[in-house]
Amino acid sequence: MENMNRRHSQRIEIKLPCHVSAPALWIPGAIYTENISRGGMLIAWLGESPSWPLGPGQSISIEVELPATHGFGARCIHCEGVVSRVTSSNDSELPGAAPATRIALCINYMDFRSFHDRMRSIQSLQPAATAWMA
Repeated sequence: MENMNRRHSQRIEIKLPCHVSAPALWIPGAIYTENISRGGMLIAWLGESPSWPLGPGQSISIEVELPATHGFGARCIHCEGVVSRVTSSNDSELPGAAPATRIALCINYMDFRSFHDRMRSIQSLQPAATAWMA
């Protein structure tokens, strides 16, 4: 039987740091992209707790850091989507070589933005949101 590729867009394997910016939940640990396409993204989370706090069907916003260039400065890809799958694995090629949780996202919206301005506003809200959620 022949394998069918059900992807509508080409997938690019790339490892870039990213940050969860919504819901009002700051997820500790390093998050990196594994691959990205126009309609989806696979991220790896090296978290402090044993399980990813968001499950399938949860809406999420992520800022993916792009390498800075002389013409544009620090930029990011702002993605809004839905968690479609969460899996844990012990084989990790990411920095730190810790077990990673891989999260597959179905992307609904993607936009390019300035990175530093966005992260400064998110970081200023973090202490208040953490205190509110405690």
